[in-house]
Amino acid sequence: LARRRARATDLPPLPFPHRRSLSVMAALLLCASQSSASVDYGDAVAASFGDGSAADDLWFGLATAPAHAENQLNDTWLEFASRGGVHAWRNTPRAAERLHFWTDPEVDIKLAADTGVSVYRLGVDWGRLVPDCSLDRETPCGVQQWEVLDRYIEIIKSVRSHGMRVMLSLFHHSFPRWGVTWGRAETPRGAAAGEMFTHPRSVEHFVAFARDVIERFAPLVDFWVTFNEPVVFSMLTHCMGIWPPGPAVTNPYARLNCMTNPKTGALLAQNNMIRAHRQIYALIRANELAAQLPLAPVGVAHLIMDSRPFAVGFDSASTLFIDLYSKYYFIDQLKETLDFCGINYYGLEIVTGIGPGLAPKEVEYSGSGRGISPTGLVSLLEAYQARYGTDPKARFMRGDGYGFVVTENGIADSQDLLRPAYLLEHLLALRAAQRRGIRVRGYTFWTASDNWEWADGYCPKFGLAAVNRSDPLLRRVPRDSYHLFTKVVRSRRVTVAQRHAAWRRVTTAAANGEMKEVCRSGDALGSLDTPDRWPVLGGTTLPDGRVVDWRYDDAKVESPGAEDTAIVTDFIEHSMALSSATGFDPAAAVVSALAGFGHEFVGRPPPPPTLPGGGGGQDTAAVLASVLDALDAMQRRPLPPPPPPRQPQSPPPPPSCSSSSARRTRRPRRSTGCSTTGRWPSAGGTLRPPTDWRPSCAR
Repeated sequence: LARRRARATDLPPLPFPHRRSLSVMAALLLCASQSSASVDYGDAVAASFGDGSAADDLWFGLATAPAHAENQLNDTWLEFASRGGVHAWRNTPRAAERLHFWTDPEVDIKLAADTGVSVYRLGVDWGRLVPDCSLDRETPCGVQQWEVLDRYIEIIKSVRSHGMRVMLSLFHHSFPRWGVTWGRAETPRGAAAGEMFTHPRSVEHFVAFARDVIERFAPLVDFWVTFNEPVVFSMLTHCMGIWPPGPAVTNPYARLNCMTNPKTGALLAQNNMIRAHRQIYALIRANELAAQLPLAPVGVAHLIMDSRPFAVGFDSASTLFIDLYSKYYFIDQLKETLDFCGINYYGLEIVTGIGPGLAPKEVEYSGSGRGISPTGLVSLLEAYQARYGTDPKARFMRGDGYGFVVTENGIADSQDLLRPAYLLEHLLALRAAQRRGIRVRGYTFWTASDNWEWADGYCPKFGLAAVNRSDPLLRRVPRDSYHLFTKVVRSRRVTVAQRHAAWRRVTTAAANGEMKEVCRSGDALGSLDTPDRWPVLGGTTLPDGRVVDWRYDDAKVESPGAEDTAIVTDFIEHSMALSSATGFDPAAAVVSALAGFGHEFVGRPPPPPTLPGGGGGQDTAAVLASVLDALDAMQRRPLPPPPPPRQPQSPPPPPSCSSSSARRTRRPRRSTGCSTTGRWPSAGGTLRPPTDWRPSCAR
């Protein structure tokens, strides 16, 4: 793994410039920005997104979720906050009220509709609809609160009455309270072992809930998202323990075991979510066909980050492992049942050791502590295009698929210094991706109003509008970026003047020595009750002569390393196949032994390790010796092929429209494979397509 090309590192740790040199630099930058302010760019267009009538014209949307916005919601997050697990919560007025989206959703719905977006993404809360159940219950629990279901239908109808289509999330980081246990101790398997989606009956319960929602909501939903950021959810709950129910996992070996052992922790949870998605996909299709409804695209919202090693060497190998673990495995297992691949993208992540790091003197960070990297979005889309573009099993890449949708993109910025440029540069990046032949269909911005941001509480401010939390009505105050977003959406273009003004806003703030609010703690994992203040870097010059310029740059888009993506993914799949065939998983055995060693190292008794044959009680050294012997034997015989993915019980797939002759080897380009008469739903057209959303040749 370490032999791969080192992506990093133009990010070496460097001392911050001397204060005197900064003042000179600031004066020069200020003069330059003032002298260029008078330039007349006229109506020059930096990017145009069509008139909204064509199927491939980019549509615009805004997103929210129940745990972020709904009041009167007694969920696991409220319990977690009351136990001290959420920062910037106890010092925030009316924290438990969130955004009043349950009792007064019209405020945010109208705020979104007034921007002109054509899609509104929201969700339903599983625990609100199914408040009384148990994971051990043999009979799956469907919806219990039908009046709650009716209230959700009212909210969805309100969205549609404002002229927006509905993208509905079934699971958005909030497991019902009956699926967690509070106050458990950390174990070598991580946190909440055997609970939530690691429980063997979790799939049955979730599918039963989803079935009732689908049957009632199908005529009103235009896009389905089964899971939001499943890798993030499983990692932060089970392997890190910094999301409900905890506790925080401090042993790095236990974290590694949780990440890579398919019999426990994050991989087990993800595999169960994969099973649930496949069943739900089949339910949606069967329901639509029975009711003669148009087919609504189904996908997941998958978080990917532009990951960079802090230093060449171990950090490079660690970055590769984390990249492949988090980017491809989940999509690989679902590609046959994804009509669209939803991408949640926020920016750059520095990797050091086996976790995140920070480089605040060289990287421009948002208020949530994410590095800004619009160019990285295109590099990642290129990597996905290279991996799935010629894969006939990847439904979302075929002619009868919907392509990519940016299901979340946004920035925490309480002062609105960086958000205008962040927004425009990411839109320019998406237009560049489209020109490269990548079929990106939609852009969903996170979010309309400042809200509760998981364990970070109310510290990061992601909203296009600020919220006055001292006001009992939680009045919204639209920021400059709200009005800019509205202009872009309604004009369907980004002008050169807008781009220049947004970047000048950043460089002027840097030249004036302005400080931005950042909520990320020094360990790069946690958050703060009150934000720290970091310098704005855009346009400044580092001691080595590099200029901090995070605007989109087509020349810096990186070609995908397809050979890298195959290494770890194939190993994980073959390892799991061997586990199914023989009961012995080499990856799981190694990290389980390391987890036991870690507990010995920190002075806690390890659990009795289990050898491949099922015996127990041996010490860690014996386990490691047995594992090494087994791995040595494995090298002398071929691994069994990975098991084929389970097919959903759905109608046979329609014929593909893709044309093999249109594919290229170096950079696969999209080919519709059918005549121009085949139409997709337009970016700004009717709420639901009058017919099937696939091209005519695929119906």
